[in-house]
Amino acid sequence: MLTLSSYRNTSEILNDHHFPVPSEFIMTIYNIVLYKFKSEATSEQRKYVKELIEELPSRISTLQSVITGEKVLNPLDHGYDMGAIFLFESKEKLDEFRPHQAHADYKTLSSPYLEGTYINIVNRLDRIAKELLDKMVFDMETA
Repeated sequence: MLTLSSYRNTSEILNDHHFPVPSEFIMTIYNIVLYKFKSEATSEQRKYVKELIEELPSRISTLQSVITGEKVLNPLDHGYDMGAIFLFESKEKLDEFRPHQAHADYKTLSSPYLEGTYINIVNRLDRIAKELLDKMVFDMETA
């Protein structure tokens, strides 16, 4: 029986489970955030939250990039409306991002329109193998 300890590294796990991942992506930290808007949030307010998210890389140098998208209908999406994937080159860069004033401002400015968020940090893709059977399904379409 194979266990996680049977593998030498994350690439082996992902490839064995048919998730080919180029080696240059293995070190990237993926901070995945799902957003559930309040029912009374207008389309302008939703757009405003998305713009706040998309501005963050220009305000916080430790954030490599961010990808945002609206949900694609999926019966397992748990009611989330939008997703964002924040990319960092290391855990240290993620740790610098969290207390940054621009991150605090974004959270404060977006919170009146949000019912809740779900955050999952995939550390160098190590956790994907452990969570393959227990992942929340959320498909998103990026523009």
